Amino acid sequence: MVHVVTYLVVGVVASIVLDYASLFSRPVISDYMVEFGSVSLFVGPLIQVLRGLIIAAVLLPFRGVFAQRRGWLWLWLLLVGIGILSTSAAAPSSLEGIVYTQLPLWYHAIGLPEMLVQTLAFSVLVALYERHPEGLLAVLPPVFERLVRALVSASLAFVGYAVISVAFALLAGASIDAEQSLSVQVQGLFVGPFLINFVLAFLAAGGLTLTRRILVGLGSYVLSTAAILTYQVIVLGSPDIAYAAIAPLLPAIAVWLLVPKRDAAKTNQPEAKETRHTL
Repeated sequence: MVHVVTYLVVGVVASIVLDYASLFSRPVISDYMVEFGSVSLFVGPLIQVLRGLIIAAVLLPFRGVFAQRRGWLWLWLLLVGIGILSTSAAAPSSLEGIVYTQLPLWYHAIGLPEMLVQTLAFSVLVALYERHPEGLLAVLPPVFERLVRALVSASLAFVGYAVISVAFALLAGASIDAEQSLSVQVQGLFVGPFLINFVLAFLAAGGLTLTRRILVGLGSYVLSTAAILTYQVIVLGSPDIAYAAIAPLLPAIAVWLLVPKRDAAKTNQPEAKETRHTL
């Protein structure tokens, strides 16, 4: 999860700051990288889950080292040394890549800040987690835990929208245009659902019973559907009822599954104690 979150956050910021859309369309670079905004861009976040599992499995035997005072530094140097500079393949920003590819030197350099920041953030968070086995959020005020849970839930729900949107485009036989797909007008469609899922996840972060968790999922679906239809009518000019009805399904399921469980007996326990005390 740490890898997925840091990868997405740093990647989004870098894509905006460095203007990946125009960067990837330049000569030589366009032969090496897929078009920015293609299907791969939307599938990428899902691949990071698999990458995160692989990284976790590889680092698991060394977790004791990361809990040390400078554990974050050793982990970061390990990732930079083996994962960036000395990769076995001729990857961008690596020594092999500089020698054996036709990529210009400026391209090797321009990607370094993103990779260094992402691996640094990953290393620091992993080290903090290892130094607090009870959970990093446990040492923070409760509101931070709610905010983090809500952000993770809303972000994963957003990935669900990306997957369904790509599926709709492929089934319709429509081409995915990078500039149009990433335009403010198109991406604005998901702002409302993202905020809705964030608020619902924040309110439910303390844990709910099964019935209330289902209600949260239904609320996410209904409110997101309404938000999408409203945006389509006001901004895009015409509603797409099929998309508005199907798109929120996967995100709503994600929000429902990520709401912490709370035992109904524990929920009613304070009320029972109060009743006995009154009697």
